[in-house]
Parts: sequence; C-alpha cells; structure tokens
Amino acid sequence: MSEEITVKKQKEIKIKTIPKIKKKAKAENLDSSINNTPSRIKQEQFSVSNEQKECDPDTLSSGFVTQHAFLLGIIALILLVNQFQIGDVQAAIGTPSTLSSAGSFVTGKSLSAAGDTVIGPQLQADGKTTKLVEWPTISSYDRLAKTGDAIQDAMNYVVPSGVPFYVTEGEGATLLQGVSFDDPITSQKVFAGLTGSNRFGTANLIELSSEEEQRYDKLTGIFTCDYCCGGPTQVTIINRCGCAHAYAWKGMTRFFIKYYGDTYSDEQILGEMTKWKALWYPKGMVGDYLLYTGQSSSESPHGGSTGHQDGSSSGSSSISDLENLPGMVGGC
Repeated sequence: MSEEITVKKQKEIKIKTIPKIKKKAKAENLDSSINNTPSRIKQEQFSVSNEQKECDPDTLSSGFVTQHAFLLGIIALILLVNQFQIGDVQAAIGTPSTLSSAGSFVTGKSLSAAGDTVIGPQLQADGKTTKLVEWPTISSYDRLAKTGDAIQDAMNYVVPSGVPFYVTEGEGATLLQGVSFDDPITSQKVFAGLTGSNRFGTANLIELSSEEEQRYDKLTGIFTCDYCCGGPTQVTIINRCGCAHAYAWKGMTRFFIKYYGDTYSDEQILGEMTKWKALWYPKGMVGDYLLYTGQSSSESPHGGSTGHQDGSSSGSSSISDLENLPGMVGGC
C-alpha cells in the first residue's frame, strides 16, 4: 500500500513539473523574440531540449538518436550525389586549366583586335544555364575599324566575312564546297550534310574512329543551341536538338575532329562553332557582345546566356536598335 502511494506521488510531481517548465520556456522565448535574430532559434531549441531532459530523461532514447542519424545520412548522400553530377558536367565542359593548352578563355576587358576570337555562350556546371566568355577560334579575318556606332561596331566585331581557309585548302576541303561566311544558309546545309542524316543526305557522312566519336560526343554534349531553342534557365544542347542549326554544328564538329583534331584544341573547335552562331543568330550574338562589353544592361535579351565581362552593366546602347537585325538566319 505504501509503495502505491509513493508511485502516485512521483507521477503527480512529474505532471505538475511540466506546466512550470513550459511556462518558464515561454517566458524565455518571449524575451528573446524581441530581437528576432538567429540566436532566438537556437535559444528555443535549447529550451525545448532542457524541457525534455527535465520532464523525462528517457525521451532522448536510442530510437530518437537513430532517426536523426538516419536523416543526416540521407542528406549527406544527396549532397554527395549532387557533387558527383556537377563534377561530371565540369569535367565535360572543361575549364581554362583542364582544356587543352592550345587555347584559353579570356575574360579581361581588352578584346582581341584580330578575328581569331569570338564572344559567346559557354555551358555552366549546372548543365542548364550559360555564361559569356571570349572563345579562341580556328579561322581569322580582318575586322573593320570602329565607326562610333555601337551596333555597327558590334556587328563588325562579331559577324565574320569571307571564306575560311579550311574551305579552300587541306584534306576534307572538297566536302565544304559552297561554304562561306557570306552565305550562311548554303553553309548551314553543307555542314548539316556531314552528319549523314536522312534530312540532309547521307552521301557526305564523315566517319569517325571510336576515339574520335568519344570526342565528338563530348563536344556536342556541351555546345548549346541558343536564341531559338531552350530558354534562359534550361538551355538546349545540340545533341538533343533537331533544328537545322544543330545539325550544322554537329556536322561541323565531325569535320574539325576528323581533319583538324590533332591541330586544334577542344575550345578552339567550340570557338569556331560559336563564330558561325553569329551568322545564324545575329541579333542574339550582337546582344551578347554589347552585354559582355558593358554597353547594355544585364536585362538585354541574349539567348539565355548569363554573365558579364566585369560584373557591371554600364553603357547606354538601346536594345531597340537590335530590332533591325535578323533574329535567325536559315531554317530551324
């Protein structure tokens, strides 16, 4: 009988203790809520922890600890998988240090006066967005002197002219008859024909070795089809695009890997492909140039590309001036 009375008293003591502790915790939380800072959260968590300990030490059971450890393990696993995925994309697109030393990305304020570089999009590590970089290229051409007109000067810098050397000389040149910077539509069809597709003909398919095919898959897996396909937060990669421009870039990739693979780096090949982007999407590429050089605001429409040469957005070029330029040349 005396034992039962003792047990009842202990239970009554525990039951009465809980409201007191809760009142104490509420008072402490009310005082700390005035500051509304991150420390408030820590104080509340600490208060609850003490309440649990004072009310019933058994609440911190092994099951409770195990559950939290399991959740932390899941979070750690998700973060690890995410890092591997980002690493895969980074390994594919390369960086100035990982790509061939035959060329390097230039992000300084001084732009090359020679026609052997081009400003254009580069796929970022997330695989969904792009940034603007200055690519090294394969061919070169003489750029016109500046006129003082922002749009015209951008056109002179971005849009190439003439016939590149690989059309008139070297092995494989016979496959490019009709290709010229001055005739982007014919050039598009010729390059697209090198893929061996039924849409553009199979007669001029360029066969690649297994090693060359691996390089082809790498480059076509990171080159973006901008301005007509995809969007600013979900760009389209040419190996997943069925437009005529994508076919032309894929044919171009096969050509350069087959006949100039030992001469030029991956980034030079990608740069040459980007140079042709200026012929097929003048408005978007000129807009990118103005953005990159700080002559227009970051709100400029630029085919989903993000980024700026120096992180600023100075300059006063009117975006309406770009409306006179064609948005797309050639079939889609």
